[in-house]
Amino acid sequence: MKTLVIGIGNPGRTDDGLGPGLVEKVESRGNPEIITSIDYQLNIEHAAEVAEAEVVIFVDASAGVSAPFSFYRAYPAAKPSFTTHAMEPEGVLATCGEVYGKLPPAFVLAIRGENFAIGEGLTRQAALNLEDAEKFLQGLLETEDILGRCLEAAGQNK
Repeated sequence: MKTLVIGIGNPGRTDDGLGPGLVEKVESRGNPEIITSIDYQLNIEHAAEVAEAEVVIFVDASAGVSAPFSFYRAYPAAKPSFTTHAMEPEGVLATCGEVYGKLPPAFVLAIRGENFAIGEGLTRQAALNLEDAEKFLQGLLETEDILGRCLEAAGQNK
């Protein structure tokens, strides 16, 4: 199953690098069924990538979730914005549906970050959260029924 894993964040802002850091670990495993993408923020162009996938997992840092991470299903929702240069996963999904007529099941893996100030490297707690999130994500990606495992995991975390 063609799965897209998108890492969002800026490694130059301490724990904001959690998303790209996890996606780099996924990339290093070299699974041809797993397509990866890393960017500082989501934008309208990501809808084209999403349209080509069968399952999408957005990975991002968040100060608003409990440690170590949260995993939930994302649904399309057009949110008012003054720009299309920074979007939420729900906005990318809405654009994908409108422009491409496709809506693959999508999920968000939000990893708890503690510090988002300018600086390189993760805080100690964020690094521990990243380890837990990596184990969780690999458990999803290493199964034949990725969608089923994602749906199950999202149901347990609602």
